[in-house]
Amino acid sequence: MTTAPAWAPDIREADPVAVGRPGRLPEEFFAARPVFARIRQAAHAEGCSGDVLFYSTLARMSALVPHQYRAVTGIGGRASLNIFAAIVGTSGAGKSTSSSLTRMVMPALDDDFRDGLPVGSGEGIAEAFMGTVDEPTGELHKGGPNKGDPVMRKVRKQVRHNAYFYVDEGQTIAKLSERNGSVLGETLRRAAVGETLGQTNASEERTRYVPAGSYSLGLLVGFQPSTAVPVLADASTGTPQRFLWGWADDPSIPDVPPAWPGELERGHWQRHLSDPVDIRFPERVRSMLWAEKVGRARGEIEVPELDGHAGLIKVKVAALLALLDGRDYATEEDWSLAEVVWTASCGVRDHLVERAQREAAVEKQREQDAKVLQVVREHEAKAEATVALERVAALVRKHASVVGGITWGELNRRMASRDRKGLRKAVDVAEARGWVVVEGDRVSIRTD
Repeated sequence: MTTAPAWAPDIREADPVAVGRPGRLPEEFFAARPVFARIRQAAHAEGCSGDVLFYSTLARMSALVPHQYRAVTGIGGRASLNIFAAIVGTSGAGKSTSSSLTRMVMPALDDDFRDGLPVGSGEGIAEAFMGTVDEPTGELHKGGPNKGDPVMRKVRKQVRHNAYFYVDEGQTIAKLSERNGSVLGETLRRAAVGETLGQTNASEERTRYVPAGSYSLGLLVGFQPSTAVPVLADASTGTPQRFLWGWADDPSIPDVPPAWPGELERGHWQRHLSDPVDIRFPERVRSMLWAEKVGRARGEIEVPELDGHAGLIKVKVAALLALLDGRDYATEEDWSLAEVVWTASCGVRDHLVERAQREAAVEKQREQDAKVLQVVREHEAKAEATVALERVAALVRKHASVVGGITWGELNRRMASRDRKGLRKAVDVAEARGWVVVEGDRVSIRTD
């Protein structure tokens, strides 16, 4: 009788290349601030990746911050802090766990906060901020118990300002975006930079209008490597440039889980604001961003397509790190840490692009090898057919050597079944070689 468990996981050694691949946040980053170490400790306490929880927290925080916060660098107006994060890993790597864990680390205080919504359509994203309110019509009740009170009507309008979206499998976004008439891709790109959302329709109940700068939105998407590649290949639309990219696995997770550190302290990111608050940046950063903008506008600087939003992403991250640290202004250290985050994100992104290129090269070579093999087979088949035709032509010469020649019918009967199909061609070959002559329905040996 066996004592082995009824089920055991299929455990294999990790791929050394995967363990050492670029794109993970370095130890120095998590050691830079106590809040970063706390986020990673919370992740490790639940057996999850520190990188994943950091990116998840950043996306969630961007959804929780008052929409009045804006980053100001002197270029492009007042930038929203909306963050999109993409987590890449195989099934079961902990992508979905981190999404639920971030609610424990950074709980929402507002009951009306739209938390962890799925993405179904571009219209649905705008709808998350919509609702119905009573508004006065400008008229008064002329009689009855409400005499003198304003006449009210139901109106659909924006009623909330904060929403956090989570998509467990990024392939869903790609498929939904491909649907005929879908506005999802465009809506995501607009939401990433805080632009106006919605659409105007003939009926009021289907009209959605969410003004630019009136909302805070964060998005976390889980990808498997194979589903992330098509999104990265779609750089011409500008969608992948708007994401931070992180790995789902974490080689630094300890054997013994650390203690749960508790939720993060509430700070500037959950203040209630009524007026705009500008998060300003050091002069050196402002000058650097300005020089890059002018250089690109003049055509003096050419930026790789996937790096098109590098400056904006780093501005958003630095601003959120400032708020997380209890400040409403960014420092040089915030900017340096944002550059570390961007470098790690690029490491993940570029690794996936290189993987796609390798796979494409392998597939191209496979196709070329298949074509070569097909040509070789066709050549061999032709060679075999030629040999077979020569053999049958020799048999025609032999059978036609009888006195008076041989009829076509008799010649056909004397041939093996495999040779009958090519008999006429074989006779033509024999005739062309001067071996036989065809007269009517008889094939005779040539004697002249």
